Amino acid sequence: MPQSYFIWKNADCRSKGIIMSGPAPIIRAEERVKHVEIPGRSGDMTETEGENIYNSYIQTVTISVRGGFRVREIYKWLRGSGYVTFSGEPDRRQKARVIGAITLDKVSRNMDHWRGDVQFYCQPLKEKLQEETVTITSSGTNVTNAGDVTAKPKIKMTASSTSAIINAGGNALVFVGITSGHIYEIDSEICEVIDVTTPESPVSCTNLTYGNFPELKPGANSVTGSGWSQLVINKRERFL
Repeated sequence: MPQSYFIWKNADCRSKGIIMSGPAPIIRAEERVKHVEIPGRSGDMTETEGENIYNSYIQTVTISVRGGFRVREIYKWLRGSGYVTFSGEPDRRQKARVIGAITLDKVSRNMDHWRGDVQFYCQPLKEKLQEETVTITSSGTNVTNAGDVTAKPKIKMTASSTSAIINAGGNALVFVGITSGHIYEIDSEICEVIDVTTPESPVSCTNLTYGNFPELKPGANSVTGSGWSQLVINKRERFL
């Protein structure tokens, strides 16, 4: 059986001399809901906070290492926030933070062998290690979101007019007063538009837009619009 591992802040635990006691479980996050009891009625009513709202969770792994001299190095590495990948899902990563105390205890009298638990407080949605980017040049092109939830893409639009529109996932974003030939980066996650024609001096121009930022629903999405000659779409697919 292949050795289990995790990658934290781009470093493989095995490169630190760490051995995992076994594979970390593959966890699907819990949907965030509220159960409301109705007086005089059996059972309760379940209310969701919205579409694709899930709770963060704790992923605990047991590690062991030989050599007490490595303990301090490991403590220094396993802290703060970053991205974590577990060997059960080697093509996924998720935002996480190391929480709680880490205690490595010596478990052998004759061998310099230390063991303990590490807790990762994981954000619920996972992403691909290599995110997929697609380029489209005509309105009505289908873009597929293979993820489990609605994606909020990052799009680079090459404008071909002083006004434009991008419609995806039922959301339409309208641009007015832009410059033909310029490249605009649309970030649907933070609802921001930047003119990146000159990368060294990007210019915020969210104020030149109105409407709703484009999204990609799970499955096929028809991306339509006008006023642009090319869209380069980082799909930002997310998985449970």
